[in-house]
Amino acid sequence: MYATAIAQYVEENGIKQTYLVGKTGISAQAMSALMNGRRGLSVEEYAAICEALGVDLNFFMGRVKMRKADPNA
Repeated sequence: MYATAIAQYVEENGIKQTYLVGKTGISAQAMSALMNGRRGLSVEEYAAICEALGVDLNFFMGRVKMRKADPNA
């Protein structure tokens, strides 16, 4: 759920996965799998991605809640 919200945010803001790979230390293969929903997201990875994007740890929580409330989102 959080990986989907992150992937959507990254796409909406034109952020390259290579940027996140460089800022987080997550491998390119793992980042691709995360963004495509093929792998789960650890707490450490979530924190690193939030830091790289310059958003609060609660930022994606709000986006996930909005998606749950609006099934068409």
